[in-house]
Amino acid sequence: MTCPICGLGELRDGTATVTLTSGAMTLVFRSVPALVCDNCGEEFVDESVSGNLLRVAEDAKRSGIHVDVRGYAA
Repeated sequence: MTCPICGLGELRDGTATVTLTSGAMTLVFRSVPALVCDNCGEEFVDESVSGNLLRVAEDAKRSGIHVDVRGYAA
């Protein structure tokens, strides 16, 4: 698939680092499955992975976490 951002590269399976911020909370997820453009490096996370990240972030916010760095877990 051609990258919709640069229009030149191909999207390949890879990983991304995703940072989510809400109010005073910041969560950093490493090794998130993503499609990554081999030309511009743009990263695309699919809908199911995004949903999972948002659920984890909501749980963390309810738990009172302010800053956390974690590896992605499906």
